[in-house]
Amino acid sequence: MKKKSIIVICAVLVIFGVATVLVLTGNRGNVSNVNRVVGYSALYGENSIKEAFDVIEKKFAKDFEGCTLTELRYDEDVENRFAEEIEKYHKENNQELIVVLSIFDTDEKGGDGGFNPNDTYANWQWYLVKTADKKSWEIINWGY
Repeated sequence: MKKKSIIVICAVLVIFGVATVLVLTGNRGNVSNVNRVVGYSALYGENSIKEAFDVIEKKFAKDFEGCTLTELRYDEDVENRFAEEIEKYHKENNQELIVVLSIFDTDEKGGDGGFNPNDTYANWQWYLVKTADKKSWEIINWGY
C-alpha cells in the first residue's frame, strides 16, 4: 500500500511539473526563423544593428504570444525614412535612436487577441535607444 502511494505521489508531481513547464513556456512569440536584413547604415555598425535585433527578438518572444516574427530590417531605406525623427530625438534627448522595421504573422486567435487573426503585419516599427551607459539598446516604443 505504501509503495502505491509513493508511485501515485510521484506521478502527480511529474504531471504537475510538466504542466508548469507548459504554462511557463506557453505559446510565446516565435522567433525561430527570423530573416535579419542588415544593410548599409551611415549611423550604425552591423554589430550595433544586430544587437538591436537581439533585443527585439527577446521582447517579441516574451510578449507576442501566438505570433511569428518573420523579418527584421534596418538598411539605408529605413534609415532615410526615419532620418528626421532620429536626428530630432538625438537633439532633444541626447540619445541614439534606431527604428527597425519588422514583419510578423498572427495565428488563428490573433496572437493574444490584440491583433487580427491569421494576418500579416508589415512595416511594424520598433523604436530603440541606447541605454544611459551607451552599452545596449532598449525598446521605448513599437507599433505603426
